[in-house]
Amino acid sequence: MEQRYDDVTAANPINVTAANPLRVQQSGIRAPDYSEPRASSTTLPCQHCADERRERKWVMKRCYYCNIPGHQISNCKRKEEDEESQLIRIAINTGMEQQREDEDDDQRKGQIMEYLVVGTDGGLWSEMWYVSKTLKHHFSGNLDMFKRMKCMNDVETRTSENQFYFIRGIGPVDVISGAEKIKIQSVFFTQDIDRNILSYDQLITQGFTVKFTGDKCKLFPTFSVPLNNNVSVKSGLSKEEEMGLVEKRKMMDMETEFMMFKTKYLNDYFSKLEISSNEPDWNVMILQTMKFKDFLDCKALLDMMDDDDYVRKYKFILNAKFEEMVEWFITEKLGITTRPVPAYATNNRRICLLDVYLIIEREGGYRYVTENNIWPMIAKEMGFEYSDGELIRLVYMMYLDVLVYYYKFKTIQSKVYDKKVTDEKEVLGGMMDPRGSQSEGGDVERDSW
Repeated sequence: MEQRYDDVTAANPINVTAANPLRVQQSGIRAPDYSEPRASSTTLPCQHCADERRERKWVMKRCYYCNIPGHQISNCKRKEEDEESQLIRIAINTGMEQQREDEDDDQRKGQIMEYLVVGTDGGLWSEMWYVSKTLKHHFSGNLDMFKRMKCMNDVETRTSENQFYFIRGIGPVDVISGAEKIKIQSVFFTQDIDRNILSYDQLITQGFTVKFTGDKCKLFPTFSVPLNNNVSVKSGLSKEEEMGLVEKRKMMDMETEFMMFKTKYLNDYFSKLEISSNEPDWNVMILQTMKFKDFLDCKALLDMMDDDDYVRKYKFILNAKFEEMVEWFITEKLGITTRPVPAYATNNRRICLLDVYLIIEREGGYRYVTENNIWPMIAKEMGFEYSDGELIRLVYMMYLDVLVYYYKFKTIQSKVYDKKVTDEKEVLGGMMDPRGSQSEGGDVERDSW
């Protein structure tokens, strides 16, 4: 039976005196104060209210851009300030572009120009994305990253890496930034790059906000568009993936047209160079006129690879000539017609034979690399996965092993011949000069006279 508060006070009367004017109970284990809840059903704290206050703290709005509660990202002042500053930066850079190109080389030495996108750093090398402050367009060398693909033949010369990017297609890709998947439009596909790079300037133009933290960054889209990407019951693929497979197959079938475009562009480019007595122009002319009719021609080209600066400066011309040399050696010298040049990996990615040759020679040769199991590291350096190390080794064995053996044999043979000729000249010179056969003592004695 419920006991009321009046019954409790009647059973325990409180003395009201001058020493106790506030009617405070003087006895008991813990005398309650009037400021605390009374021991009755009407004054006890409500558990529902306590749970509601606790739940209200959890559902409080929090911005995931600045991590400050009280607002959402759509009303974030810091995000708006960052967007304004980035747009102002684009406008300033556009007006000062020519001046900045002259100062870029000195400034890039002490600056980080590429930032890893948070969310892609835990995957494979081919799935990592970087944001570059120097490139003007998005680029990717991994065909599997594209959901759709439109064929195109174009060249990007403003790469800030002293080389050309030959573009084969354009399409959208999905990039994971944090815990969110973002669709990036207008990404160029090129086989001349070993990583996936997003242009910082193009991201700002497309409406993205980039937040940098050290050597990493995070992307925040301005709009979030829902995708209607239902999976087909027959194929198990979405509509976008089905169309993407057809478009990728069409692009790969146009390999011949792309190589014709690339060859024509390079020929036109080098034909427009001003031919003079300067060294770069003469080097270009020599490489363009080089033909392979004997192994000595192959040796002459391989001798050029000893100069790192020369290789870096004429990488594109040397790459084409190197593949032409390998094709001539395999078909004409070895009589093998079943090995296509250039070589391709399993994901239709082109393998640069010149890079394979240079890296193996730099590491100490085929035997040293095999004994120390450096093939996975070489594959990673070339932009492939560690598991592709065995593939790189097979490519070296099929295309370059016999060629390198012939080259080293001819090099030693020429050195022995040169040494023999030098010794014969010294012997003939001694026979022609009678003073050369006399002793030093005789010379001193004759000089004393």
